[in-house]
Amino acid sequence: MEIQQSALYASYIRSLGWVVETLDGCHIFIKPFPIIGGIAKIQRVTRLPAVKKLVPILDRYHVRRLAIEPDSRVRQQDLARWCKTVPRHIALNRDPFIPTKTIRVDVRGEENEIFSRLSEAKRRAVRRAQKNGVTVSVSKNIDALIRLKNRSAGFLGFITTAGAQKLWVALPDTKKAVLLAYTADKQLVGGIMLICWSNIAYYWIAGALPKGKKLFAPTLLVWEALKESKHLGCKALDFVGVWDERHPDKNHEWKGFTKFKEGFGGETLYYPMTP
Repeated sequence: MEIQQSALYASYIRSLGWVVETLDGCHIFIKPFPIIGGIAKIQRVTRLPAVKKLVPILDRYHVRRLAIEPDSRVRQQDLARWCKTVPRHIALNRDPFIPTKTIRVDVRGEENEIFSRLSEAKRRAVRRAQKNGVTVSVSKNIDALIRLKNRSAGFLGFITTAGAQKLWVALPDTKKAVLLAYTADKQLVGGIMLICWSNIAYYWIAGALPKGKKLFAPTLLVWEALKESKHLGCKALDFVGVWDERHPDKNHEWKGFTKFKEGFGGETLYYPMTP
């Protein structure tokens, strides 16, 4: 089970003003809207819910648009068949809310073994960051990371951290960590928020200031995040999302950070897409 189907995540979604219904063991996130009709999201389910049972729930909240974004274990052909049974008065959302492709890096084994799986360029960047005097500390200071992320993201950067504080509060201390990167003179220049569920650490929020990028702080941060994921008892670090070549006309701005993430090794994970 991925984190989107956990009871903890359902509680977090409720705190954002959504209704959460449960059907066949699946959480359904519903946002009712007057007049125009509501929207529902079914994310990372390992089993598709029965449409005959689902439709009455959606009709109760006047849902007119549905996003179905299953776990990678659901086959594309099964999703396609399921979508054909959804009644026409409910439109299927074909622009995904969550990424359809990710990379997961195995953090089991010795640290030197994990480090050896990084590309040569990434290993060199880690050493250069250390030589530049960059240090990374593990913290619980989510507010510092949110401020840095908002600043690094530029205009309307606060959108990228919407709900982060509530998700952080919902998680137990043993399932989360903030990593903060500092220059030799103690300037905060980068950070990562890690959250853990079912032995997977998720690279939930990350940001770096231009100065930090010049000092290779982002690469050192990911290396430290890999080690911290192992420390938290996880078996892999999930980068949450990368550019999906199956959508060649979408998210071109993701190509840069996708190349960055690919340098840390790991395996590609594809999710089925609404046809």
